[in-house]
Amino acid sequence: MKALLIADDDIVIEKIKASLTDEGYDVITYRWLIKAMDNVEEIAPEVIVISASSYPRHWKTLVQFVQSGIGGVIPKVVLYAEREFNDDDLRKSEALHITGIFNSVDAEGLSELSDILSNRKGKDFSLIFTNPKTGAFITGNISKYENNIISFSPDCPELLSPLVESAQIPQATFKNKKSIKYIQVKILSKTIDNKRLELQVI
Repeated sequence: MKALLIADDDIVIEKIKASLTDEGYDVITYRWLIKAMDNVEEIAPEVIVISASSYPRHWKTLVQFVQSGIGGVIPKVVLYAEREFNDDDLRKSEALHITGIFNSVDAEGLSELSDILSNRKGKDFSLIFTNPKTGAFITGNISKYENNIISFSPDCPELLSPLVESAQIPQATFKNKKSIKYIQVKILSKTIDNKRLELQVI
C-alpha cells in the first residue's frame, strides 16, 4: 500500500511517516504541494495525508484534484490540522468528503490517525447527521463500533422519525476530541422508541 504525505514541517513529517509505516504503508513524502499534484497519478496512493496547517489555502485544491478520479483511483484523504477547523472549513471538508481530520502528532493524535485509517473506534466517539427526511439535526453517542457496525444512541430519539430500517444516511460526522471522520451509514435495525440504532458503514 502507498501513502502520500504532504507537509512542510520536519517533526510533523517524521511522526506521521513513522505512524503510516507502522500501519504498513510505503510512504512517499512531498514538501511542495504542486509537485505532489503533478506526480499523484504516477504514485497512485491509497491514502493521502496532507497538512492543512502547512497549506491552509491549497489543500482544498488538491482534494478536488484527486477526487476527480485522476489515474482511476480515488484515495482516502486525511487532514492534519494543528488548530481545530472553524465552522466554514469543517463544512468545506465535509463537502469534499474528507476521510478524517486529526489535530496533533502526539501519541493520542497519531492513534486517532490510525483509527481513521482502520475504522477502529476510540473512546468517547459521537455521531452527528441530518435526518434526510426532515432536515432535523441529530446528535448522539456511539457505544460500540466493530466490523463497520455502529451501536448508536441519539440524544433526541423523537427526531429520528420517520426514518425506517434500511434508510441511508448519505453523510454523517463521526468524531471525538481529537479527530473527525465523515462516513455514510445505513440503518440495520432500531428499537420502537428510537433509543438504540444499529448502523452499518457503507
